[in-house]
Amino acid sequence: MDATEQPDEPTTAHYTRADASKFPTTPAGQQASIEGMVAAMGGTEATRIHNRRMLAERRAQEQTEGTAMGRFQAHLLAELTRYEEEREAERRQYEAAEGTALDLLAEGFRKARSTAERHDLAEQVGSSLPLAEAGVIRRVAKALEASMSGVVVDARVDGWTAKEIAAELDLTPSYVYRMLRDYPWEAQWVLYVQPDGWTSGSDDEPWQRIADGIEESAGETADEVARRILDERLDDDLATKCVRVAVWRAGDGLDLGDARGDVERDPNE
Repeated sequence: MDATEQPDEPTTAHYTRADASKFPTTPAGQQASIEGMVAAMGGTEATRIHNRRMLAERRAQEQTEGTAMGRFQAHLLAELTRYEEEREAERRQYEAAEGTALDLLAEGFRKARSTAERHDLAEQVGSSLPLAEAGVIRRVAKALEASMSGVVVDARVDGWTAKEIAAELDLTPSYVYRMLRDYPWEAQWVLYVQPDGWTSGSDDEPWQRIADGIEESAGETADEVARRILDERLDDDLATKCVRVAVWRAGDGLDLGDARGDVERDPNE
């Protein structure tokens, strides 16, 4: 017969009462007995510590409940809870109205109109940053140091001078010049020509691609690369047409609207 099946004949269960004389009579003995039972049921040390703390709190409450001390404790706990809730509400209200230090930094950055104003902003906010926000900015600064060459080169591609980059990043101009020389960028360019007979009232895209290429550039802006390519490619035939050179940083795509450098030449101007 399977152990889970009910036997055909009725069986009698026998119950043996535990010997009460062997039960622990002291609080310490009772606590040890309970802890042993919890451990046998798989309870962890953390569970036992939690249970002991809850038991102590409960006993203390029972001993003072209904007394003047008990009423005082209950009132004190209620006041502490109310105080914590009010402070939390004030904190949320302040952050909603004023924002965090990082919010203030971002707002100040949007309003700053010069490098000097941005430097002053960094000193003002940086001297009073909370720990967590200071940690974020410090990690950003470390990441920036590791990728500084990319930041410098990208700014130069967009037309910033070496002196402007140095002032903005609190670097020396010589350091920026050296970085631009040591880290050339890949310029992807396309030469376009405007077809004969095209008018401003035409619906078709006026520019037709006639040449393209990729080359390394050290220290040039995208506009400077575009002007150089145009000068190098402008032969006698193209000199009579409206031509255009657009330049992107390799990998940016070839959308004319996103060109980093763009130079046009109209023979009639």
